[in-house]
Amino acid sequence: MQAMDDKVSELVVRGRIISVTGRPDGSLMVVRGGRIESIDDLDDARDAEGRGAASLDFQGRAIVPGFVDPHVHLELLAAAEARAVDCRYPSCKTIDDVISRLKGALHSVAPGGWLLAYGNLFFDQKLADRRLPSRVELDSVSLDVPIQIACGGHTSVLNSRALELAGVDRFLNGAAGLWGSPVVQIGDDGRPTGVVSEIDQLLPIPPIDSTLLMAQLAETYAAEFLRHGVTTVGEMLDNEASAGRYQDLVASGRFAGRVAMYALVPSAFPLREAIDWVADYESAVGVDRVRANGIKLFADGGYSARNAATRTPYVAEHAPHSGYCGRLNLTRSEIAEAIAAARLRHVQVAIHANGPRAQDEVVGAILDLGEPHKYPPTRVEHAGNLVNERRDLEQFRKANCSLVLQPGFLHNFMADFVPMILGDAGTRGRLPLRSILDDGMRPAASSDVGPGAELEQSRPMFSIWECMARRSYWDLHIEPAEAISFAEALRIHTIEGARVLGMDGIVGSLDPGKAADFVVLDGDPRDVPMSAIRTMNVHSVFVDGVCVLPPDGVAHEG
Repeated sequence: MQAMDDKVSELVVRGRIISVTGRPDGSLMVVRGGRIESIDDLDDARDAEGRGAASLDFQGRAIVPGFVDPHVHLELLAAAEARAVDCRYPSCKTIDDVISRLKGALHSVAPGGWLLAYGNLFFDQKLADRRLPSRVELDSVSLDVPIQIACGGHTSVLNSRALELAGVDRFLNGAAGLWGSPVVQIGDDGRPTGVVSEIDQLLPIPPIDSTLLMAQLAETYAAEFLRHGVTTVGEMLDNEASAGRYQDLVASGRFAGRVAMYALVPSAFPLREAIDWVADYESAVGVDRVRANGIKLFADGGYSARNAATRTPYVAEHAPHSGYCGRLNLTRSEIAEAIAAARLRHVQVAIHANGPRAQDEVVGAILDLGEPHKYPPTRVEHAGNLVNERRDLEQFRKANCSLVLQPGFLHNFMADFVPMILGDAGTRGRLPLRSILDDGMRPAASSDVGPGAELEQSRPMFSIWECMARRSYWDLHIEPAEAISFAEALRIHTIEGARVLGMDGIVGSLDPGKAADFVVLDGDPRDVPMSAIRTMNVHSVFVDGVCVLPPDGVAHEG
């Protein structure tokens, strides 16, 4: 293979080219000016090579579209990697391990700073103690330095000093949370245990240095996403300054991918301001690279926080009272009001709705507004991870919803831990991909990676493997009849992700006219045992026809 020169304007690429749009595999692709010029046009290839085009022969490797991950928390992950202590299982197996790691990091906290750490989703079930650390145990690390352990995106554990600074009493008296209804767990002694939910972004943690965050953001994207072939992300934007950082990184060539941003309501902006910000946003580097796509609301919270809104009660051990079915964060009328306002400015709406009862509210709000197919689809984040009844899919279709689900969640917690908290209602309809596809839905797969994500969560090949293998965290085989094929799984990680971002005319498949974003795999997933798909590596990555990740695995500036 000739050396890959990122300055060339033409490429002739040979390999097993998988378009994902139904065309038979190609073996020859011509790239000109950053776009795919032709597939399997031998004359075009000869003309290009006659003009001196670089010729790249990938010798039977599969070439697939750049992966599209439409739901990530990249900047939050970067900030955690820059300054927080990694306490995730299995590197920490017990609470004693966690406390020891925190004590070892205490000396690094600057005056006035917080000792920050993160664990996994359902950290309380993955630790051998089968519970979260307590306020008292964190106080043994320090009574003076505020401490937070973030356990995924919804639940944290705080020590006494952090609880004091957070003013948690206000959440006991009706103050709103952010990513769901707030929860402050109270112990038998009438005092907070340290476990809180849905208030992480309201904690008075000093902001991270912007220069450090910029550098870490570029490094995290390269290491956690680009290295695994993800060339386009849908970033859930926590503050307006983040948009400027993405533009600066792309403009300077330090960020090789594409970013579609969703302003979180209310943590980034109040509703009306968020809609106006998205509608009025102007990209300084071009909408093909950085764009403002929509807003994101929260209809309920998370399963790990025990406040996803369900139709059936949580089991007694995981419920604050008898008959508890989680908590709605938005009513049907509030959701309808938000969607109606966003439609007036042609802004897409993404709604976090983990539990089926929250999804009912979303679907009901859309149908109350009427004419759902007159408008672009509403994204329903996490819909499809748990489908209580097959008729729910019909309602999603009727309301013109786009399902954005997380195959990695089936492995990480949906399979093992949701049945634990929901009983029988959590044992069926877990990521029923076969049923979803057979019923005519076109879901998109995302990773929802943020602080506390599992080690493989940002790898599309792991997620594709999970769609096929359906293995749980404890290696159980989960509802095997719902497995799908590699070809189907590849689609939901590429073209369907692009579709929910409104970018399917630009990326998501290997078709003439589209951007030359493609991934060369180390082999062909169709030629190996299913178990090998999980760990199949990326050989190289191209964005706009430029090699941004060569075979040495080191990301290059674009």
